[in-house]
Amino acid sequence: MKRVVIAALFLLTACDPTPRPTAPTTITVSETVEVDDTPVLDSRGVGAVRLGMTLEQLRATGEIGEEAGGPEFSCPVYALKVVRGWIGVEGGVAVEIRVEASVRTPENLRIGDSRARMHEVYPDVEQYPHGFIRALDGETQYKFFFENAGDTLTGMGLTRVDRACLT
Repeated sequence: MKRVVIAALFLLTACDPTPRPTAPTTITVSETVEVDDTPVLDSRGVGAVRLGMTLEQLRATGEIGEEAGGPEFSCPVYALKVVRGWIGVEGGVAVEIRVEASVRTPENLRIGDSRARMHEVYPDVEQYPHGFIRALDGETQYKFFFENAGDTLTGMGLTRVDRACLT
């Protein structure tokens, strides 16, 4: 009998009938994770190429080529290496980026998407004579182009509001 009482006391002291409070699980996200490795044209630029950089800074990125301008440009433009496109430099700083393939915005609008998809992603986009514009802040804006493709997005740009290189 003594063993049964000892075993019962042991079981009673080993089990705590009151549940212990558990701390809530907290998950902290500290960075944006890309869906794929498609370069992103965001409000600052693409790859290491950023609006506002000097030509020296742009060359130091290794992501621009030689001058590639023509009569349609009002300022010097340089080919991009990361994506098919160019960057325009005016007054010594980058003022416009134009891409024509393999790029997406942070909201996942991609070259090749439809006009309807652009309006879905950016309902506040405004039409202008050469395409569509969406203001990002007081200094920069996106440009979307549907050149010779009807309903298919063929190009995206990022420009300073007060300057551009394509005439």
